[in-house]
Amino acid sequence: MPPSSTPCDAKDIETTVEKALTDHAMVSPGERVLVGVSGGPDSMALLFVLYRLRSRFQIQIGVAHLNHCLRGESSAQEATFVQQTAETLALPFHMTSARVAKVKKRLGLSMEEAGRLLRYAFFSKTMMDHGYDKLALGHNLDDNAEQVLLALLRGTGPLGLSGIAPARNNRMIRPLLRVRRAQIEEYLREKGISVVRDASNEDLAFLRNRIRHRLLPLLAEEYNPQIIPGLAHLADIMRCEQEWIESMVEKSYGTTVTENQDGTLLLSVPQLRLAHPALARRLVRMALSRRAGSLRKITFTHIQSVLDLVSKDMGEKGIHLPQGIRVQRSGNRLAFCKTDGRKSKMADAWNPKAVSTSIVPFPLPTTMAVHPFGIGLRFSCFRSSQLPSWEQVEPNQAHLDWAKISFPLVVRPPAPGDRFTPLGAAGSQKVKKYFIDHRIPQKIRRFIPILADQRRILWVMGQRMDDHCKITKETEIVLSIEFFLLDSR
Repeated sequence: MPPSSTPCDAKDIETTVEKALTDHAMVSPGERVLVGVSGGPDSMALLFVLYRLRSRFQIQIGVAHLNHCLRGESSAQEATFVQQTAETLALPFHMTSARVAKVKKRLGLSMEEAGRLLRYAFFSKTMMDHGYDKLALGHNLDDNAEQVLLALLRGTGPLGLSGIAPARNNRMIRPLLRVRRAQIEEYLREKGISVVRDASNEDLAFLRNRIRHRLLPLLAEEYNPQIIPGLAHLADIMRCEQEWIESMVEKSYGTTVTENQDGTLLLSVPQLRLAHPALARRLVRMALSRRAGSLRKITFTHIQSVLDLVSKDMGEKGIHLPQGIRVQRSGNRLAFCKTDGRKSKMADAWNPKAVSTSIVPFPLPTTMAVHPFGIGLRFSCFRSSQLPSWEQVEPNQAHLDWAKISFPLVVRPPAPGDRFTPLGAAGSQKVKKYFIDHRIPQKIRRFIPILADQRRILWVMGQRMDDHCKITKETEIVLSIEFFLLDSR
């Protein structure tokens, strides 16, 4: 793996970015690259560097900006500034506004998490709608060091110490990851590039800012002048080793874990006992991630509490974990299943009045509102080669094989006698039985949307899609569907 943390001289930033693009095969001739631009120093430097290198790499670039609507007139001025910059460079410009504060409250996230969630949703939608192949972001070497230190302070393993990846899933690239923040500032001065400054980056109420403005300068002054490149170098090493570790865990996972027809994951207690503690923790992490869709709010303590169920002196016992996951010890098996814990908040937000059928127009719209359920739907299509990894797919998203769908689609409540084949199951079952097996309270079942085509149920939304429309090696075009609360955008 080529190093991504070697600092460069300010005058050589364009050469350094050119080398990073080549070393990591970040772009290919003919690709369209969407640049996320806030108007700040990092993103503006990235935009101008890529603009100057676009002919060298035979790429086209566009500009994307999300107005977070957090700082009133300042936010609007930043959006105007970025738009004017894009127009000056004669580049396509894409912008939208998002109610970050409302999403923060609705989903129980921090402001930073909510902003990040909406940013990436906007970037993803823009890429799909306008045919962009890559998303370029302006994270630099200092950002990477800060991320490693932040993870270390919170308590982390190799994944957290891996920092920020220079390229991810052949879709997201960070060409400035070898460049120091001070070098970016010098580059902007030399080129006469104007930027806007976000005052929140100086607010010491945020832990990341205290790390940036207090802790790292202290470490550099009194302990190691090269602490920032040193931490970034550590991230490079850990990222490489993390990839190797995951490949080893994947092999063990296949022999330790099985899946029931209802989607419950079963781990072998005897095999977990024989496994090295590090491997056992990894197997539990992987099972939780695959059952919950992510490891958000899952901590080391949660992992250890699962492994405590494996102890020889433990009988029949179970525990509840974040994201509505229950782990139950039964003899020589640990069962990981999804309960209604996470769904109840979503159900409470839906309209509890009469729920009727909504027909999805064809050709499919980009977005549409399904008012009876209080949700919106977002549709997009892309090639199967662009399919995100399973770790990135949230419970409110589904990816279906376009060729296996009989349009038009409908969104409706569950009906008596409904049957479907849950993804990964060997046969069909009643939707009612699925609800019972997954402990979904009867009072909210009729408010869980069913997405169906003219032949069958495609997706019990937020729960499980049907196996018949899953992505296979023969899939050419993927239909991506996402639902969201109407008052969250």
